[in-house]
Order: sequence, then C-alpha cells, then structure tokens
Amino acid sequence: MRPLDPEKRDKIIQSVFLLTGKEGLASVTIAGISKTAGIAMGTLYTYFKNKEEAIQSAYSSVEDQMTQKMYVDFDLNLPIRQSLKKIYLNMLNYRLNHYDETVFIDQYIQSNYIQLNFSKQMAEYENQNKPLYKLLEKGQNEGIIKKIEAIMLISFIDGSVRACSTGIIQKLFPLTPEVTDRYFDLIWNGIT
Repeated sequence: MRPLDPEKRDKIIQSVFLLTGKEGLASVTIAGISKTAGIAMGTLYTYFKNKEEAIQSAYSSVEDQMTQKMYVDFDLNLPIRQSLKKIYLNMLNYRLNHYDETVFIDQYIQSNYIQLNFSKQMAEYENQNKPLYKLLEKGQNEGIIKKIEAIMLISFIDGSVRACSTGIIQKLFPLTPEVTDRYFDLIWNGIT
C-alpha cells in the first residue's frame, strides 16, 4: 500500500472549510468535498472512512492552527492587560485572515459533531490553552480579573472576538486601530 499524500489530505480538509464557508456545515457532503478538492470519491475514502471523520479531522487541524497563532509573541510576564491584548489581537487577526476556517469552527462548535468526542476535545482544548488559563488565574490572584470560572471568561472573550471579526468582515465597522482598541476595552471592562 502506498503512503498517503499529505497534500491530498490537506486539500480534502481545505475543501471542508471552503464548503462550510459557502454553504454551511450541514451542507457538507462526501460528493461535495470530492468535487471541491478535485479528488475522486474512492480516493477520498482512502483518507477518511466517512464525512464525520473528515469533519473531525478538519476541526482538529483548525483548532491546532488557531491555538498556535493565538500565542505568537505571548509573554505571561508582561502586565495582564498587555498579555491579554496580544492574545486578542492574534485571535482577531486569525479570524480575519482565515474566514472559512473560522466559519467552520463556529458551526462545528454549535453542531452535534462537538459531542462525538467532547471529553477528549475539551481536554485537548484546556491543554492547548494553558497560557490563557494561567494568565486569567494570575489576573484573578492579583485581584484584576473577576473570580469566575476560566471557561466562562474564555467564552466571553472568544464571543467578543467573533463579534468584532464578523462586524469587520460584514463591513459594519472598519478595521482600524481605534475599532480594535475599543473592542478590547469592552472585553477588558467585562472581565475586570
């Protein structure tokens, strides 16, 4: 058996993102993935046994990429506000530059797919996001950040970044330093 081509696998995953961005996650089919990727359906089945497995792999892929980008130039030793703003800007930039992937992840999280491996995915999420958990804990210990569950704070931050990126993409407001600063101020005021 020949080894699987990583470029074909990536084309399949990128097709899942593209189809979700255009038509929504519920419209993604094996036939659609195959056509969009330019790969025969039989070949696609050598990479993934079904649509659910392709979608799970797409989720793992985008979650890893997004998490890596979130912590670029992150420094826990900087002041809390400055460290959190860096994460916020990294998240916002990722969402603005990877629209199809972020539409996919938003829809995935709101679908039944998240329940297929929820405990495993939640454990991976917590592990990947240790820097943010540590930053929030540090802020709480210093009396800066409200003492509520970290996952609630993270959900609030994530939802705010999602709203900001959607507003910019839909041209409700421009992408300017003033807009991104004001949005961060809203986040900061909400958690402190």
